[in-house]
Amino acid sequence: MKLKLLGTSAGEGYPGFWCECENCTLARKLGGKNIRGNSSALLDSDVLLDLNAHSIDMFPHMDVHPLALKTLLVTHAHRDHFVPYFLQWRSMAPKYRGVPEKQLHKEISACFRELPWLDIYGNRFAEEAVMNDAEVAGKEELCKFRFHRVEAGQKLQIRDLEVIPIRSIHTEIFGFAFNYIIRRGDKTLFYALDAGGWEPEMMEIILSYSYNCVVMEGTFGLGAKIEGHMCLEKNKDFLETLNRHGCWKDGPNLWLTHIAPHWAPPHDLYEKIVAEEGMHLGFDGKTIDI
Repeated sequence: MKLKLLGTSAGEGYPGFWCECENCTLARKLGGKNIRGNSSALLDSDVLLDLNAHSIDMFPHMDVHPLALKTLLVTHAHRDHFVPYFLQWRSMAPKYRGVPEKQLHKEISACFRELPWLDIYGNRFAEEAVMNDAEVAGKEELCKFRFHRVEAGQKLQIRDLEVIPIRSIHTEIFGFAFNYIIRRGDKTLFYALDAGGWEPEMMEIILSYSYNCVVMEGTFGLGAKIEGHMCLEKNKDFLETLNRHGCWKDGPNLWLTHIAPHWAPPHDLYEKIVAEEGMHLGFDGKTIDI
């Protein structure tokens, strides 16, 4: 498996949109890896993890081909992770189906060719976000997507993927978040964003697997521990827990993403700090071989 990090910032982006603090100012000056868009990722070429407002800009620059996407795993309904509005651009009016493409260019349609179905998986709050979006609600056939509500701990078989949603401790505003254990062939990934931790029954499932790679949020960086997100100290605690329980297939391979500017220094500085703790710091466009 290959995982491409399409975006690696927390909600406000990095630098923060309205912010001129020391970290944001330095990130603008340094550019490159220090500039982060909202977090999402592409697994191989066919599985998207979250679809947010930055995705429409990220895809063309990162060799992402939307027609190849078959599965969308939604972590939760916060807008920096899931914006159903963009599903409307998959629509093709039924009257245009089968009409030669050159003729279609004289008409108006979001899409001029038949798309494959996109299967979307998420919790009930993500489903409600779709149902409450005026542009896509009730237009599953038109936009060629199917939403599947899933439950925490419920093992799913999605084509050649085995997926286990893990409910994290995050926030009840717009609903809880799912992390995902994903297995394809002999490779296992744990993708854990917007997670401040896990209740005992969820932790039991997490520790029952061995991982080739773990990608988790590091939102609050060098800041203090809070309940709904991770900081570097909590990242270190979780890495130690995985090590202690023998949860690695080929040795520790933990990557941090979902970085907020006000508590984590820009990439060029923070990467070295993270490395000293035995972890890797992701950046927009990074491809991780799993």
